[in-house]
Amino acid sequence: MNNFFKTFNKNIKDTDLKNKNILIKKARCPQNHSCPSVKVCPVGALSQKGYLAPKVDMDLCIKCGKCVKFCPMRAIVIE
Repeated sequence: MNNFFKTFNKNIKDTDLKNKNILIKKARCPQNHSCPSVKVCPVGALSQKGYLAPKVDMDLCIKCGKCVKFCPMRAIVIE
């Protein structure tokens, strides 16, 4: 029964994320290093030119939230 609730809650979160977008808050991004979140994106939806703030390709993004959790500056958010 406990596993049922974990799965149920996970599915609710996944559904909620489908209506959201991943955004980059450039004011929070130091833009002086390679973005660590780019490496954790499982589908390559994040890209970065030089040390500029990363960009999100929403056509590729599966909204898993890994980039958001991995960003040490909290510059990548789900809204």
